[in-house]
Amino acid sequence: MSVSVLIRTDASLQIGTGHVMRCLVLADALREHGAATRFVCREHSGNLIELIRQRGHEARVLTLSGHEDAQQTKAHIGDASVDWLIVDHYALDAQWETSLRPHCRRLMVIDDLADRRHDCDLLLDQTLGRLAADYAGLVPGDCEVLIGPAYALLRPEFAAMRPPSLARREQSQLRHILITMGGVDMDNVTSKVLEALRTCALPPDCRISVVMGATAPHLEAVRENSRNMPWPTLVLSNVQDMATLLAESDLAIGAAGTSSWERCCLGVPSLIAVLAENQQETAAALEGAGAAIGVGDATRPDFGSAIVTTVNRVVAEPAALGRMSANARTVTQGGGAQRVAEAMTSSYGRTVVRPLEQRDLNLVLSWRNHPEVRDYMLTQHEISADEHATWFERASRDPSRCLLIVEEAGAPLGFVQFSGVGSGASEWGFYAAPGAPRGTGRKLGQAALDYAFGPLQLQRVCGQALSHNAASIRFHESLGFSREGVRQQQPLANEPSHAMVCFGLAREQWLSRAKG
Repeated sequence: MSVSVLIRTDASLQIGTGHVMRCLVLADALREHGAATRFVCREHSGNLIELIRQRGHEARVLTLSGHEDAQQTKAHIGDASVDWLIVDHYALDAQWETSLRPHCRRLMVIDDLADRRHDCDLLLDQTLGRLAADYAGLVPGDCEVLIGPAYALLRPEFAAMRPPSLARREQSQLRHILITMGGVDMDNVTSKVLEALRTCALPPDCRISVVMGATAPHLEAVRENSRNMPWPTLVLSNVQDMATLLAESDLAIGAAGTSSWERCCLGVPSLIAVLAENQQETAAALEGAGAAIGVGDATRPDFGSAIVTTVNRVVAEPAALGRMSANARTVTQGGGAQRVAEAMTSSYGRTVVRPLEQRDLNLVLSWRNHPEVRDYMLTQHEISADEHATWFERASRDPSRCLLIVEEAGAPLGFVQFSGVGSGASEWGFYAAPGAPRGTGRKLGQAALDYAFGPLQLQRVCGQALSHNAASIRFHESLGFSREGVRQQQPLANEPSHAMVCFGLAREQWLSRAKG
């Protein structure tokens, strides 16, 4: 029997499109896990109800007058409760959620403000720099909190487009600027940006792309402005392949909203504008991380001059693009929607795979230096903190490497690394937390391989184990790996050489095994 999910969210000319768009990404991911999804939305001007239906999800309409929101939502649920009720709405809080509790088995809130109480089982806040402690006293004590851009609700194509996008940025250049101020852009900030760019010292072979929603009230005005630009300027609406468009851009000028995580995933250097009060925190965090340059509040009179000054500085120093890209790509690697969907629907417990983050380094270093782990590594000396930090910085900038933490119910189970991502075969390495309960390694391995052949879309995973490490050999074989040979003469620090047993596992093998 499929998991039933009801999503309460809205889009409008005033609200914008971000809430609905990120909920659609999560709904798509849940559907891949076998869930049956439906939306409940108000028919505001600028709503996205038809888009929801076009994406294959049921959408029911709340009237703009009459009974209160909670009562109407209950009516759409009907007599049978849903497995999950998801609410993504700034105007709804704990009072609304508590009234819906009898009509759902579990309740999830998507928030990015941390400014009001919630009555929920699961809370997602993808804000950079947010801490679980920010929700202390705002959610029940047993509420599971998913925090940070590792859980950003991005479509799978962003993670898939990440390797070619990062490869493009090996040479800093400014030939293609992408402007995206949200699906609505009620205040016509896009035209302000175009007017500012008109006076910038852009290269003569530069081109500009503008993305707007089909319901944006100033779409025609922007098209008219684009015809007077000194550089070729293309205005696009209803873009179906945003990942490719971003990957082909050298600089994005955008709002500090949910699209920030798309740009970070692809390592796109950005100038970010604040279009609403709730974007202030994200803008400050991204600028603090060196992942973007802030150009301030779009309503300020000096907004245009801030764009001119910043763009001219980037033109004069193209290396700034490379620095921003290197920092942006560490914010998120994509796959957040799949992680959230797995947390909601996983049959083997709340096992979550997420990117390794700066906050994990001390814990992972203690694991790596523990004798239970170090005795079976090719590098057997005790790793220093500086050496560990250098490794993390170098690996985080490498698009072919994926560093992961596996957690269960918020408790870390171990570390996994995939190298060679984007090639025909990826090599994995891993270790469970020393002293973890029996069975932890298997949970870690299963979750990591689900992630490898799911969100990462790897075609093949290769592994190796020291010939005297019988436990690792059994572990690989228990997961379905086949022995593919023995590699001789692998020097260790204290011994002259060792043989390595090599393993391989194809995607088709793993998926057929999972179905069986």
